[in-house]
Amino acid sequence: MKALWLAVALAITSTLAHAENMADAISRYRRAHGLSAVKTDPQLTAIAERQAKAMAASGIMDHSVAGSFASRISAVNTETAAENIAAGTKTWAETFRTWQNSPGHNANLLRPRADSVGVAFARNEKTRYKIFWAMVIAEKAPNKKAHRVVADGSPRKRQASPTTVENPINSLKSFVCKYLC
Repeated sequence: MKALWLAVALAITSTLAHAENMADAISRYRRAHGLSAVKTDPQLTAIAERQAKAMAASGIMDHSVAGSFASRISAVNTETAAENIAAGTKTWAETFRTWQNSPGHNANLLRPRADSVGVAFARNEKTRYKIFWAMVIAEKAPNKKAHRVVADGSPRKRQASPTTVENPINSLKSFVCKYLC
């Protein structure tokens, strides 16, 4: 039993490090473009996790599978927020490159006043895509104000992939327990 809990603790630590590495990669990319770094936000991470899990459960990559982005982000005090989603990429590096090479997704990564981010992924081996990713990036508001929501950073028709997230520690615990408990 102790060995199982040790394995769970190591997996949680590893997953937390992975989540921080994703935020660090986004921050490095933003700094290379003259923008400020972003920090991992528990609320945004929870929103991203909910979206990734809903896509994995349904086998569909769609911004509204867990409810509209506006409704999912409404409880978070933000000035602006956006979401990127992806499916089928096997690694964070591959997903991140895909978003960098997509104008709408890249615009979300490079939102000028963004200061917070949440990133999550979920697996479902029974689906076509296997792995589903979600990232929410936002400018957290200092006090309650109306927030604006952008799906892909442009006024054009939304493409399946950019939109927002919540609590990373709970996300990691549920991820670890799903696969190890």
